[in-house]
Amino acid sequence: MTHQQQRLEVDRNYDAFARALGGIVHDHRDQFALMRDGAIIAYFDKPGDAYREGVSRYGDMIFSIQEVTDEPIDLGFWSHVAHD
Repeated sequence: MTHQQQRLEVDRNYDAFARALGGIVHDHRDQFALMRDGAIIAYFDKPGDAYREGVSRYGDMIFSIQEVTDEPIDLGFWSHVAHD
């Protein structure tokens, strides 16, 4: 996967997260959403837990993580596709 493809995956996940945020913030506030292919896969209490699960599930290391807050934010490293 090229860097451009990775960036597109991150952007797709972020857009999907921003659209879903209003419906999930009440139940998942301050948790971290593991995302792939524009979908929320699971929620975690700590970003490291979400990252480890992403590494475990996805051998290609293509996933992103977003914190569930009142407004979507860029988490730097955590919000970007993890890859080798």
